[in-house]
Amino acid sequence: MPEILKEVSCPHCGAPLKLDKGDVVFTCGYCGFTGLFDLSKAFTYQHSMFLNQAPIDKVDQLVRDWFGEGFLKPHDLKKKGKIVEKKLVYVPLWIVSLDSTTTYEGFFERLGPTVVKKGQIKRSYDWVVIARKATPFPEREYHLSLDAKTPFDLTKLEKYSIVLNSEIDDEEAADRAIEGVKSLHQYLALRDVDKIMSSNTEVKILEKNYFHAPIWFITYEYKGNVYKMYLDGARCEVIVGEFPEA
Repeated sequence: MPEILKEVSCPHCGAPLKLDKGDVVFTCGYCGFTGLFDLSKAFTYQHSMFLNQAPIDKVDQLVRDWFGEGFLKPHDLKKKGKIVEKKLVYVPLWIVSLDSTTTYEGFFERLGPTVVKKGQIKRSYDWVVIARKATPFPEREYHLSLDAKTPFDLTKLEKYSIVLNSEIDDEEAADRAIEGVKSLHQYLALRDVDKIMSSNTEVKILEKNYFHAPIWFITYEYKGNVYKMYLDGARCEVIVGEFPEA
């Protein structure tokens, strides 16, 4: 459980806010106001959400459908897999929209004599950054459409759901996105050359958006072993999941 350090009041409605260790951005559970715990600074970003389309009574069937997909899973997983825990968590995310260009130079050695090869990677991204420092979440496997966003609305939240606060601000989110892009472009460059001699990545931040996304954290059991999976409530799809070998 999070370590509660102190209580402060919502500057909008006056209701008590519980400040957990590491929280930076809060969402009031009474009025839905979003702001920074450092009240001397203004939160200038629109707070949006993705609506959950997977109610609790639908989750079991979505999971069982996934149990039966693919040839790598045990043939009896759909029959013998047992869901032992399911939690709907509204995970805070920063979506950093950016343009990026990487130029690189390296050695190409796969065919014939070694040659020096130059290349460029130019791409745009809506880069997902989880706004938590310890919460497990498959950032790179999670895909979304910004067209599906809607303004954050407390009345749209399920009573059994958990809403997490953000532990990172927009600047740290941008830094993480830039580092992620650099790492991805290095990986892509190494598909073109065998060894990178030099590279340079330029990133232009276009926009930063703050969201809460409905994610089902699911634990299931199969033949005495426990496995984890994540289900996107907005799209009713499994993002990623552990499974036993067939």
